[in-house]
Amino acid sequence: MDYLDTAIVLTLVIITVAEFSALTTDKLMSMIGSRTRGYDYWCECVVEEVRLSLIHDVNFTAAQSAHVLEKLNTLMAYEREKAKPYLNRSVLLNNILSSASKVSAPKKADKLAQVLPDRIAKCDHSATSRFRLRTGVKVACVATIVALALNISSLSLINELENTDAEDMTRLQSQIESLNTRLEAEDDPTNAGAIMIELRSRLNQRSDLESKTFSVGPIAPGINRISIEWIFGCVLTGLLAGLGAPFWRQQLSRLMTLKDLKEQVSVDKSAGLNDTSDGDASLNESAIKDSAINVPSGVTGKFIPTNINWDPLSNQIDLDVIAQGKPERVYTPEELVHTLRLRLAPQYNANLAAVNIRPESLKKLAPSFFSSN
Repeated sequence: MDYLDTAIVLTLVIITVAEFSALTTDKLMSMIGSRTRGYDYWCECVVEEVRLSLIHDVNFTAAQSAHVLEKLNTLMAYEREKAKPYLNRSVLLNNILSSASKVSAPKKADKLAQVLPDRIAKCDHSATSRFRLRTGVKVACVATIVALALNISSLSLINELENTDAEDMTRLQSQIESLNTRLEAEDDPTNAGAIMIELRSRLNQRSDLESKTFSVGPIAPGINRISIEWIFGCVLTGLLAGLGAPFWRQQLSRLMTLKDLKEQVSVDKSAGLNDTSDGDASLNESAIKDSAINVPSGVTGKFIPTNINWDPLSNQIDLDVIAQGKPERVYTPEELVHTLRLRLAPQYNANLAAVNIRPESLKKLAPSFFSSN
């Protein structure tokens, strides 16, 4: 699987774990009163900052300060009774300034309105950072437990996505290439039919292998839940989920953008290298000139591939070859096929499966260019 696809699948799994863990953590925090404690910490910080501002910034008397702080404590106590206590900053500032304006001169109230927002911002930052840190740690712990319980190991998932029976896949791909070559060269319809049946069977095997179920998840068979690698993979999943679902949604958006860009570049490249005429893809005139193949050492002249037909599904190219020049020796068609494949692969696909020269083209070249081997 492409590395971008692997990253996208892994990110989706982490988002799912993070969302579930965040909901669970939120319920647990409500049950144990963690939110209320966080609110109390913020209230203590605000009261202290307001007290210092009243004394040092606007020189309120003790009686004036006590009046403002009393009103402030009453407002905070009212909000604390709620299931999820929260006090909006504008409500807080309006309450403080309204109380201050009743016991002081307008100039002092105006000065307080200027300096108080910065002091409140300090408390917001301190309380928010502390709350997010504690919440992130709790989400990571819950996510780790979820990963261990449901067997969601990042390492196992990456291994399954990147190594889907690589040896079997390579073997099947080699067999498919060989069968395609035989099918192109076969003239007998009976033999061609048999080859087609075998080729279809190999393609089905490859499809089944590519869609093989991952050995991760609660119903995965043969999981060694004592291995260090499995435990580390689950803990890693929990730690990554602790960064939060919003963070991973941003990463997913970036990965999807990269994937779309990669596909667009691939499409543009293919469109620029191929002309479609009467249903057959062929190189344009400039591409034909650029794709002229210098023949192997000891031979003068060159070969020009033409009438190129590229099949993206099988990742193979069928083409004719025009020869220019005269060879100093004869050699095998396999040498030419190998050279064509090396030259054309970068223009179509770095993992080009095969290049098949059409039999009619080979027959025209055979008298003077190829040996009988």
